[in-house]
Amino acid sequence: MIISKSTGFVATLLLSALVTGCGGSSSAISINGDEEVQQIRIIAMNDFHGNIEVPVPTNGGSLVVKDSANPAGTTINTGGAAYIATLVQSLKATNPNNIVVAAGDLVNASPVTSTLFHQEPAIDVLNQIGLEVSSVGNHEFDLGQSELLRLQNGGCFPGGVIGTDTCINNGAFTGAKFKYLAANVVDNSNKTILPATYTKQFGGITVGFIGLTLKDTPTAVLASGVAGLSFLSEASTINSYASQLRSNGASAVVVLIHQGGQTTATTINDKSCPGLTGEIVPIMNALSKDVDVVVSGHTHQEYVCTVNGKLLTSTGFYGSALTKIDLTVGKKSGVKTVTADNIPVINDTNKSLPTGFTALAKDAKVDATVQLYVTKAAAVKNLAVGSIKADIKRVLLTGSTTRDETAEGAMGDVMADFMYAGVPKADFAITNPGGVRADLIFATANGVVTYGDLLTVAPFSNDLVTVDLTGAQIIRLLEQQWEAANCAAKTGVNGCGRLLQPSAQLTYSWDASKPSGAASGQGARLVTDSVKINGVALDLNKTYRIATVTFLGQGGDNFTVMQSGKNYVATGYKDIDAFVAYMKANPTLAPPTPRITRLN
Repeated sequence: MIISKSTGFVATLLLSALVTGCGGSSSAISINGDEEVQQIRIIAMNDFHGNIEVPVPTNGGSLVVKDSANPAGTTINTGGAAYIATLVQSLKATNPNNIVVAAGDLVNASPVTSTLFHQEPAIDVLNQIGLEVSSVGNHEFDLGQSELLRLQNGGCFPGGVIGTDTCINNGAFTGAKFKYLAANVVDNSNKTILPATYTKQFGGITVGFIGLTLKDTPTAVLASGVAGLSFLSEASTINSYASQLRSNGASAVVVLIHQGGQTTATTINDKSCPGLTGEIVPIMNALSKDVDVVVSGHTHQEYVCTVNGKLLTSTGFYGSALTKIDLTVGKKSGVKTVTADNIPVINDTNKSLPTGFTALAKDAKVDATVQLYVTKAAAVKNLAVGSIKADIKRVLLTGSTTRDETAEGAMGDVMADFMYAGVPKADFAITNPGGVRADLIFATANGVVTYGDLLTVAPFSNDLVTVDLTGAQIIRLLEQQWEAANCAAKTGVNGCGRLLQPSAQLTYSWDASKPSGAASGQGARLVTDSVKINGVALDLNKTYRIATVTFLGQGGDNFTVMQSGKNYVATGYKDIDAFVAYMKANPTLAPPTPRITRLN
């Protein structure tokens, strides 16, 4: 992708390059003797989620690349911090004017090795990789503001055991060397909790960066974790800070935003950007001329697009790719050309690769750090807790390893089942599809399931809670699956929405021919008389006790009906502990039968 704002500039640039000669280390070019120009490289990533090891291909560690021998494209194994580090160094080597940036969700919702050590491994390797600046994402707030500030500033995890689960390296954790930005997150005094902007000099040219998360973060994390914080509108916040950066001398402005979209592309780096949709589109269209580039995330989708005359990128998730963005910037005239490519992080687990693709070698230093944490985690991670008869999976978006939140999946149903089993007095259990982070794969260890497997599926350490709802409230809760807020958030095989994953006690049908995206309280897709609890028709006037996790119990993911329930009780029983107990009580677990029926 090349965006050029002046063909005359390009001709002058090429002529100047010839005059100054080739092979020099400086990227500065003089135009007519009165303006400095720099070639600047931005190396971007997003949604790393603490995947310091090579991610399992079926859970996100793969990409489909273009292949002349296969019109549909070929899937390759990708990711791993040691390989990311090698690719970063390679991209840096060909342009000394560089910066490594990210668009949030670097930590939390992580595999076991990062989770066991309170995300310190993720911060450690990102420091070594050379990350300089990142926006916060919603998952940076999973454990609240104080934990986010600990990850930034350092210090051992409160209540942790030094050398065992926190401060592993020489009894200390120094925090992120990179800067987290949170331009749209303010406290009660209307001050940002972290810096809003970051600037870097390339020769005499200043590039400004604005970092922010989605304004709907409070619906995506525990309400208690963001108490006292306000999340401001994305576009207006960006435009305000972009204007300030320009006034202070920035020649280019780059936005790092944890919000995104999706395309219908079937292979990585399809710069035709087919069918771009999502929450990022209206934000892009509302941005002022002061903004040049937007690095995005959150949706776990990969794309390189142009919207409103501005470059928009996302690498996908779990470190499977990096974005190489090359800018030509004049000190006075600003950005003249932009090129961008998403480059897969190809690890050495591939048995073969398509023509033109080569596996990366591990960076030895980063690999040693990864192995330090892997070794430290092994005793807990590899503890066998049960077994499965066959794969127990989520539903994935077509051609992707990203979960489809519009669908019921066997893994989600199992999670609801263990919640029900963990709260004996509940009538049924439900969980949010976004909390189902991985699959259980039979072939991994001939059906043996470890503690690490379970913690990768359910990494949030939520408490199990109960809340009482009437039958009428349950109807409203289920309709919220397809109402406007959740339809705007997620799309998939069933159109749009978020489908709560139910335990075996709750069954119902819904009608896909009925309109989706209704205003709050106006949805009518549920077949009301099909709803049954333990095989008995739902009584609208009866009160039922629901088991779930803290996040959903507090109304997360726009399921606000939960907040109107009675007798909210936090059991103190952690989801991971209930999961382990359920596996031990159900040896050789089989995939469950579906509980939800789609009509039409």
